[in-house]
Amino acid sequence: MITISASDVIKKPSYISNPTDITFVEDAKKHITKSVVLPYDLYKRIKNTVEDELYLYKNQKALGKNSYKEFLNTEEIIEEII
Repeated sequence: MITISASDVIKKPSYISNPTDITFVEDAKKHITKSVVLPYDLYKRIKNTVEDELYLYKNQKALGKNSYKEFLNTEEIIEEII
């Protein structure tokens, strides 16, 4: 895993276009990670999980806080059963 700043992307775009490792892109001033770049082979292995979590993240407001927490608890139980 490597950590780079946004300015490093401009200097060496291959960090993003052809990553060889998990790359964290952080804000240069605040030193807070803003993005994560995965090698495509790794992404293919975890694609379904990432897409499921992204769907939940985008729709958590529609569920409401209590419903969202209840859904996450239900999901954990179902995963244990499977």
